[in-house]
Amino acid sequence: MPLTAQFVRNLQRFRLVTFDVTDTLLRLKDPIKQYAQTAAACGITGITKEQLEPCFRQHFKLMSKTHANFGSCSPNMNWQTWWHQLVIDTFTCADANLPKAKLQTVAEQLLDVFRTSACWTRIDGATSFVERVRDTGKCVGIISNFDPSLCQVLNAMGFSDKFDFIINSYDAGVMKPNSGIFQLALQKGRNVAPAEALHIGNKLDMDYMGARNSGWCSLLVQEENKEQPLQRSNQQLQPEARHSFASLAQMLQALETKEISW
Repeated sequence: MPLTAQFVRNLQRFRLVTFDVTDTLLRLKDPIKQYAQTAAACGITGITKEQLEPCFRQHFKLMSKTHANFGSCSPNMNWQTWWHQLVIDTFTCADANLPKAKLQTVAEQLLDVFRTSACWTRIDGATSFVERVRDTGKCVGIISNFDPSLCQVLNAMGFSDKFDFIINSYDAGVMKPNSGIFQLALQKGRNVAPAEALHIGNKLDMDYMGARNSGWCSLLVQEENKEQPLQRSNQQLQPEARHSFASLAQMLQALETKEISW
């Protein structure tokens, strides 16, 4: 489908457009169900998704606090050992008597399977959106709070040739909303100025505000049934209504048919 004149005009000021990944372009299918299924395949039975869910949330939060950014700054830890530890802690929380040797096998298999298409699905309209932006001649990149397996995931999901660069927070050494990761993207994106850059993501604080506080423009994909607590508690963090959309498809439609005031 040819580009509309309005779409081209809306993006005219930008030389660089970047995307978040998780819940923006790709979505995990059912990660905790995958945990339970992989455990069962390794001989650990009787552990349910309902048992694992609160344990995963608890230990993901703890690991993210004590070993931030997938362990990038923690001595004697890398991103693989970070995920291994999270898996083991999650299952041990559900049942402290599970054999450690089997949990190590579960962790290794989960590390592999989550880097394949078995665990991910493309969000409706993601591919066409990225392709439309590329067709305007922009530099197109990824900025994601993710470990170094991000390229492997994107390749598995058919995005291998869609981006000029891919930045994961682990290798960058900083996570969104830190302005350092946005500055790195400017350098990789042909040394553009912040005012010439647009970021699209689904997190109000990390994506929308992180980009704007770095001098960029930004758009927010925010599903109506997933309202973020920050919006309720602090009106100053509300995105401009013209910058927030319930889906990528709605965002694309607006860019193609309406003038966007940045």
